Amino acid sequence: MNILLTLGLIILCTKLADSFAIKVGLPAVVGSLLVGILLGPAMLGVIEESQLIHLFSEIGVILLMFLAGLESDLQTLKKFFKPSLLVGLLGVGVPFVVFTSFSKLFGYDTGAALFIGLIFGATSLSITIQVLKELHFVRTKEGSVIIGSAILDDIIVIILLNLVLTSIGPTSTSIVSILGLLGKNLLFFVLIYLFNRFVLPLLLKGLKKVKAPEKNTAFALAFAFILSYFAQMIGMSDIIGAFFAGLMLSQTKIAHQVERKIESTTLAIFAPVFFVSIGLNLNFKGMGNQIVFIVVFSILAVLTKFLGGYLGGRLNGFNRESSSIIGTSLISRGEMALILVSLGLSKNLITQEVYGAIVLVVIVSTIVAPILLKKQIMKQQETTERIPEAHPEASVESGS
Repeated sequence: MNILLTLGLIILCTKLADSFAIKVGLPAVVGSLLVGILLGPAMLGVIEESQLIHLFSEIGVILLMFLAGLESDLQTLKKFFKPSLLVGLLGVGVPFVVFTSFSKLFGYDTGAALFIGLIFGATSLSITIQVLKELHFVRTKEGSVIIGSAILDDIIVIILLNLVLTSIGPTSTSIVSILGLLGKNLLFFVLIYLFNRFVLPLLLKGLKKVKAPEKNTAFALAFAFILSYFAQMIGMSDIIGAFFAGLMLSQTKIAHQVERKIESTTLAIFAPVFFVSIGLNLNFKGMGNQIVFIVVFSILAVLTKFLGGYLGGRLNGFNRESSSIIGTSLISRGEMALILVSLGLSKNLITQEVYGAIVLVVIVSTIVAPILLKKQIMKQQETTERIPEAHPEASVESGS
């Protein structure tokens, strides 16, 4: 199909599906995900993955994470770093151990089992952030822990990825690789701090002297893309770079203007393509022998992430409702898991049949997660409205 017609069809169908999802009480993103499944190879086959759709989806997830950074409160994220770290560790550790163990029970060798465990240890913040934004929950302390833990989750998974690949590869240079990776990650955050402290103020001061249309928005986009590239170059996820670009700009005077303009374009074009592209990865062919695997792993995908996040929340002193929100927010796997499963296929760690089954489980978790998360957040908000004095910590919303 012609790419222009494809883009037009995606935008039109996702907005209609989002509207229907909202009317029946579901998060809007669920509608877009279902459009990808309905129009993709899994069902009607009207739309197929292409290089341009892939490019649009990559831009979409980068812009979504950039907007998440713009809406975040840096001081709140700093305040909740320790809780975020504990939630991130448990959010990766619990699924990693459980899925590795169950993969061994299903007969997979150690290398494949470790890799499958790693796939389901990943978290998709880009899906979760849509629900947080929709319900104005980004700036709450639960929202700060969710965002912080998801970012740390990504870093933990990348470190474990290097561990797994080096441990099952032809060479055993894991210590050197891990130390090198940790050094790069540390360097990234040190440079982020120095740039934000000394360079960014000078750039913004110079920007005032530039006479060009939409200069602030153009600068913000350039900043987001360049920092995303830098993060990717040193072995981290590009969305981490995008998030920190937004986080740094969130403290500036241009933040509100930039957020408003970039958000409209992102939600109109790039985000719909990204969410549809997830559904395009699903194909039901050859899955007849994987029914038990799909059912068991879909249940585990929900339970293990919820358990890890819930325990992390409770250990950090959050009440049951807040801990449930944190646990539910980690369930979605999304793009990071899809990247990992594609890597596993390319390195012959998993077969094409298992690849399809895992992609289906990932998509199931991606659809279920925002539904459960919205339900948990609305439940807490209703409780807070009825008995505000019982949960003074439940909402520290300062506007988004």
